[in-house]
Amino acid sequence: MLHAHDTDGVELQPLPEPAQATSASDSQTAPSSSTIPMDNLLISETPVNPLPEGAYVLTPPQQQEIDLLDPVKALSQTTGSVASSPDIGSQQTQIIWRRQFLRRHRYSRRLQQKLQRTFIRDSLKRKRQASKLAILNFILLGILCLGTAMPLVLSGGYALQASITLGTLGADTINGFNHLRAVKDLLSSPPQGSGASKKLLDPSKLAQSQIELTAARHNFEQVQTILNTTPWLESAPQFAPQLAPYFRSAHAASQIGLDITSIGQEAVNTGLLLAPQLQGSLLSNSKAPLITATQFKQMQLAFNRILPKLESIQTQSKQLSLNLLPMSSDQRNQINSALQILSQVIATARANPNLVSSLGWLLGVDQPRNFLVQTMDRGELRATGGFTGQYGELSIHNGRVAPFSLQNIALLEYSDTSPTYGNVAPEEYRSWWPFANWGLRDANLSADFPTSANLEMNRYKAELNKSVDGVILFTPITIQHVLRATGPITIPRYQETITAQNLEDKLHYYQLSHPGIAKEKRIEHINDDESARKMFTSALAHTLIDHIRQAPLKELLGITQQMLADMQTRDLQVYFTNPTLENVLKQNNLAGAMDRSPNRDGLYIDQTNVSVSKASQYVQTTFTDNVQLDSKGGATHNLTMFFNYQQTGPVYGFDTYRDYLRVYVPTNTKFRSGSGFDTGDPLCGGVLGDCPKTNVYPHKELVCPPGQYIAGFASPMLYDQFVGEDHPLDKVGGPDNFKSDIPQRGMIGGYVVIPKTARQPSGSPGTYRRIPPRATSTMYSARQAPIPIIA
Repeated sequence: MLHAHDTDGVELQPLPEPAQATSASDSQTAPSSSTIPMDNLLISETPVNPLPEGAYVLTPPQQQEIDLLDPVKALSQTTGSVASSPDIGSQQTQIIWRRQFLRRHRYSRRLQQKLQRTFIRDSLKRKRQASKLAILNFILLGILCLGTAMPLVLSGGYALQASITLGTLGADTINGFNHLRAVKDLLSSPPQGSGASKKLLDPSKLAQSQIELTAARHNFEQVQTILNTTPWLESAPQFAPQLAPYFRSAHAASQIGLDITSIGQEAVNTGLLLAPQLQGSLLSNSKAPLITATQFKQMQLAFNRILPKLESIQTQSKQLSLNLLPMSSDQRNQINSALQILSQVIATARANPNLVSSLGWLLGVDQPRNFLVQTMDRGELRATGGFTGQYGELSIHNGRVAPFSLQNIALLEYSDTSPTYGNVAPEEYRSWWPFANWGLRDANLSADFPTSANLEMNRYKAELNKSVDGVILFTPITIQHVLRATGPITIPRYQETITAQNLEDKLHYYQLSHPGIAKEKRIEHINDDESARKMFTSALAHTLIDHIRQAPLKELLGITQQMLADMQTRDLQVYFTNPTLENVLKQNNLAGAMDRSPNRDGLYIDQTNVSVSKASQYVQTTFTDNVQLDSKGGATHNLTMFFNYQQTGPVYGFDTYRDYLRVYVPTNTKFRSGSGFDTGDPLCGGVLGDCPKTNVYPHKELVCPPGQYIAGFASPMLYDQFVGEDHPLDKVGGPDNFKSDIPQRGMIGGYVVIPKTARQPSGSPGTYRRIPPRATSTMYSARQAPIPIIA
């Protein structure tokens, strides 16, 4: 595009000279032309004065002004105008014309420049506005994109950082627990040395345990440092909620780890305190204390520091998600079991503030503690679990267990100078206890073990003039469980290997059979049968205890755990005269005490074998209790019991099974009816002549094989009119004893007499009605309870 001042692109043409001059005014408008030579313009005598500033108006140009801006149209208009003007020709006229043209052209050129500048300014302004708007839009778009992407970026960033951090936390946590596991392995490994030099607490192992505990503490402290000093971790769950459980578990696990290491360090320090004394056998004759009063005081202080840590572990465990931790299902089960035990320990410690000092009492820190220990033979069933044929005294002083052995009770109570002569049973049992010369061997008359324990301590005091601080009773089942943990025990001089499977048979063989007793007499160089027949049992007990005192910690923990289970089944029963310890047993249902709750219904069945035989092992007792509730809150019990006596082996005594049956019920129970009990009224057999071969009892209360309705001989019993004679069978009827020996419990009792191989046929149950529970006006009904015996 050519501008008004641009002439390079226009061919210049000479103007024709005018014929004459023509006067003209300066203001006359000259025709526009774009063909005026530039040199003429430059040498013009008339100066080109610029228009005043006010002449630059921004009004739209007229059409002819626009045409003048076009070089082609300007040339044509100029040529035409010159050709038609008759006055053009003179030089003067041409000059005037030129001046007019220049003025007009100059105005047009300036106007054009003004318009161009205005257009350019507007264009630039629009461009600048568009550019600013584009930049603003870009900024807004960037903010929008950033706002949309930022959570994703932050979430991804947090997730990446969290993953890295969790990896570090997990590694430190696992390393910490691995160090704790190393401590466990160290302490549970078998003691070093042999015989008297065996170290129950090895100082080198304890020192290594301290190193492992320190390393574990460092790992757990590292976890705590990361969790507490990483700022973004506080907000991480907001951006990655799925990670929140992991961080909670990491917090809890690290704190639990720190608490365990603190407890471990307290325990190791205590172990180092006691290690010098814990060398060799705990049952040795050494009088050096295992623990002194000063040391025990330090143990008390350590426990006071440990207890808050235990409570902290219990609190933190509620935040712990075991499924999120890298461990096996077996390890999770172990932790759950440990947490349950922990809860019991804490509850017990809080409920018994004097517990630790009571443990000092148990260890004999202030003075020796002595406990009566008795074995129970379940082959001869008694109220606490079995006949107590052997006894011993376990003494503990300053933590050291004195040598221990078991004695045959018969050597004390069947001697010519027996302290039992003329003794009668306590009044609560006197109406039915059948034997004279009541003593320690028969003192466990009550199904409530604390009651029986006090009876036994009284008899022990009377017969041996010794006071004891508690009683421990156990059946062969407990020994079987110990043998499962320790493995078989060898008795070298008897050339016997005792296992959990053959234990009971071996005990009966050496105690009750002639060949076994003869072997004992030969090995022990004893001539008296009664003195010899329980020597094997004493040798077994000594060997087993000696093995236990040398057992590794892992084995001891297994034995302890099994003993707790045996206390629940009452194969092991313990009584302490210390009120705090006894209360702990009761709180954990380990005292063997009968439930005497007045607002609780139920029944408790107790059997006492007074046959003077080991026949209980061949008697299977089953019962059903049908309970009917009424609209008044009462309950009617119909109890039916079956006795199945099939003698498949030696009973080492009289064949006929005589059992005193007691059923304990709530005190507000009303007895309705019952049957199947021995009335003491002879029916047939013995001095009365033979019984019929079949159907002796028309209601099938007792059924025996044809010709086997024979009561036979019995041990001498009080008020027995057939002493030394073949006894007849008696008629059956209801119970005859309703006076309970247990406060807060009612009782229904009577004898059950079952000949050898007697049975009760199925389909003819003897129904026996029982206590109504939970109502003040309960009724108790019973029909005929066959004291049956099922073959």
